[in-house]
Amino acid sequence: MECYACENEATRQCRRCARVHCDVHGGELCAECLSPSSALPSFNLYRGSLLALLVGTAVAVWLLVQPPGPGGSGEEITIIAVTPTIPVTEVLSTDTTPSLTPGTATPPDEATPEPATSTPGTPEPSSYTVEGGDTLIDIARRFAPPGVDAFDYADDIANVNDFDVDAPITPGQELILP
Repeated sequence: MECYACENEATRQCRRCARVHCDVHGGELCAECLSPSSALPSFNLYRGSLLALLVGTAVAVWLLVQPPGPGGSGEEITIIAVTPTIPVTEVLSTDTTPSLTPGTATPPDEATPEPATSTPGTPEPSSYTVEGGDTLIDIARRFAPPGVDAFDYADDIANVNDFDVDAPITPGQELILP
């Protein structure tokens, strides 16, 4: 067998690239593997790195557009919008005469209903008698309406009862709960 670089007989094989070479063109490694240009990564390594970068970018863009979670497999997602109800405290119109369409008449004994003083659905304030060991925040946590923070409800209780939130409450004290 001949050396890859000259016509001398090959005495060794390079451990890195498996080329056969003579003693003049290398020792454990051949002269080609020992040259500074061979220290650079191969073109295939650059190509592979570029491919990995492009695949990673494509996955990142896909995750931004279609985040993982329910609904990724064709399931339908229902979004429920909750709108707060605001009690009406004033009557906007004072005209209570019913509008009649042709062919209808109001019986003479039927009176026009009076507007209600409280709006249905708004709870009336209730009261609570303080027991031993109760704190204002404990009471607020127990009786806070759904969706209302206990600390905000404690402030409301204190305002309705005309005392400071930090004021101590005593057993037997009657609190109005808004």
